[in-house]
Order: sequence, then C-alpha cells, then structure tokens
Amino acid sequence: MTSQVLGIAALFSLLPGAAGVGGAELTSPPKTVLELFTSQGCPFSPEADRLVSELAERGDVIALNYHVDYWDYAGWKDTFGAPANAELQRDYAALWGARKLFTPQLVIAGKTGLLGSDQLGATEAIEAGRMTREVELVRTEDSLSIVIPEQDGARPSIIWLVTYIEQATVTIDAGDNAGKTLPYDHIVTSRTLLAALGAGRGARLAIELDDVLPEPETGLAVLVQEDIGSMPGPITGANAYER
Repeated sequence: MTSQVLGIAALFSLLPGAAGVGGAELTSPPKTVLELFTSQGCPFSPEADRLVSELAERGDVIALNYHVDYWDYAGWKDTFGAPANAELQRDYAALWGARKLFTPQLVIAGKTGLLGSDQLGATEAIEAGRMTREVELVRTEDSLSIVIPEQDGARPSIIWLVTYIEQATVTIDAGDNAGKTLPYDHIVTSRTLLAALGAGRGARLAIELDDVLPEPETGLAVLVQEDIGSMPGPITGANAYER
C-alpha cells in the first residue's frame, strides 16, 4: 500500500463517536473522485490535464492530479513528480491485472481506469461512479473536523488525507514538451494514511490545518477507500477543503 504516514499525535486526534458535529458543512458532497496520473514529460498529458481541469469546474467532483516520475528519463524531470505517485498507479494496475503503466491515465472512483483524454468515457464513468459514504468536513478555528458516519454493509476501508496545490504554471525546457508553458491544478503533494475503518464502522477525527497544509499546499481531500488486501479499492466517500 502506498502512503506517507505522519506522526499520529501531531496529525490528528481520534474523537469519541461518529455523529455529526456543530457548524456548517464546508462543501456539498461530491459525486466522485478523479485521479489523473500525468507527467510534464509525456507529450499526451497536456490534453488530459486540460480535460480534468474542465471536469473539476463542474463543482461536483474532486480532481487530484498525481505526477509520476517514470518519464524523467526522457530529458525533463517533472517538477511535481514523486515515486509514491507511480507506486499508487502500480497498485491499481496490479489489482486490476494490468501489465503496463501509461500516462495519461484517469482513475475514477478508484474503480475505473481509462485514457486521460477520453471525455465521453470520463463523463459516463463519473455518473456510474457515484460515492455512497458521507464525509463531513467542518472548520473550527485552526482545525478541521472529519466525521464519517457508520454505514451498514460498508467494507473495511482506509481514510486517506491527500494534500494538493490548487494551481501552478511550469515552463518545460526539455523533453517532448520543450518550449511549452503549461498550467497545472490540483497537484498532489502527499497522501497520508489517517486511520483504518472496520466493516461498517465510522470515525470522527480532527486535524490541525497548519500541520497538514503548510505552504505551498492550498487544499486537501479526505478519501474513504476500500482496502482490498492492502491494495487501493473503490473510493466510496470523499470531501475536500481549500483555504
């Protein structure tokens, strides 16, 4: 399983119960999560980057862009690339029995993988990949409360905290995209395991925003993802916060 694990005491505190908390929910529940595996060195990625950026503007999905490092050999080192991102993509591939990795690949709801520039396929998969678990996020001063109610029939899952940079522009000086200045958004910077949920169980947690969102990170997503033999399964619930 791919993850970054921070010191639990510094990151969050487990609170009793899993009922709702006071205050206004920060965002409306999204339909699904889009995870794009992309690279600044891939000549086919810019089209997918644009598509996922457009899909994110719908307002009812969470977009997360994972820059991989396996294109770095081609002459340009991706400024956001990370081995952990490629490892997550390998985990999906291994679970699905796929033999090769490719970019751009769009994974929807943790269960459907397709070419990142496939607009029709993405639109259909978004509608088919609706999540069923509730994830409440409530801001209280410098902390963020996360509430995930119990759900009968829910499978064992992992709660992930994914941080990202909302927007950046990069000038590519080498490789297949040399000479291009490309915009990027929802750029994943870390993926941290918060807690494990037993079958049907819920959770109530709190995180300190200054600890998990240092500059240049501007946003975070909380994902509930089924755990299939320590591999990433379907994402059944999610919500996001941006400062």
